[in-house]
Amino acid sequence: MQYFLKVCETLHFSKAAEELNITQQPLSFQIHKLEDELGFTLFERTTRSVSITPAGKEFQKNIEKALLYMKQGAENGKKISEGTIGKLRIGYNSLILSTNLIHAINEFKEQYPEVEFELKELNSPSLENEVLDGIIDIGIMGLIWENYKELNYLEIAEEQSCIAIPKNWEFSNDRSIEIEQIKDQSFITYSPKTKRKSYQDFISTCHYLGFDPKVIQTAETDLAVLGLVSSGLGIAFVPYCYKNIYPDSINYKPIKRHKIPIKIELVWNEKYLHRKAQNLIDLLVKYNDKVTNHS
Repeated sequence: MQYFLKVCETLHFSKAAEELNITQQPLSFQIHKLEDELGFTLFERTTRSVSITPAGKEFQKNIEKALLYMKQGAENGKKISEGTIGKLRIGYNSLILSTNLIHAINEFKEQYPEVEFELKELNSPSLENEVLDGIIDIGIMGLIWENYKELNYLEIAEEQSCIAIPKNWEFSNDRSIEIEQIKDQSFITYSPKTKRKSYQDFISTCHYLGFDPKVIQTAETDLAVLGLVSSGLGIAFVPYCYKNIYPDSINYKPIKRHKIPIKIELVWNEKYLHRKAQNLIDLLVKYNDKVTNHS
């Protein structure tokens, strides 16, 4: 095809052969072979000139398009193999929106502008189930239901917990909270039906701090938990990055002498992992290392 297009361009077999870096004989042979396969003449040849036949002109037009498509296909194939083009489907829960990881995702979009993001807000375990089935490519989550043995998990960040306290409560304005101040209070936490592991982690944290919590209400989402705190019903352990939610009705206070981390993890299915998702995983890990070292 390239030999044919070069003869079309030069209308001279000798010049075409020179530009192709071959001798004229194999060039002429290939053109004759192409004409035999096509069943029609591509060039009118005389001792003085070469011209393209009408059938040859039509063939030339289509071959130029075909070679262009092949070139574009090769370029796009390379981009896909390198993860620099295509659609990346990400599941996340609302905790992520309040963390520095959003800056990392924006950095990824700047590095890979041809990768289209499809974001889907999901809570555990729906998020893991969609990763498991290949509906989404990668999940970014805290507060999880339980670990699935079929999935890969990687901790990439950590958020500290605090106590969310209704503003009209007696100790709400203290700079930090003693364990003695909260151990007999009414707690709101995540539902064990929808966030089993988060519920178990809450119970384990309270036992670690030396008390059995009095749980008066559970809720399925972060906003529902904070909404109940805002109404004055009770207090809750929540990530400190939620401090700007309901600021007029909730104070967020650290616990004295205790750090209670909430892990933020990536989750993916090795079976469906492709280069785009791997690029995001690599960047999030590097970003967290950079933030941690800077801190």
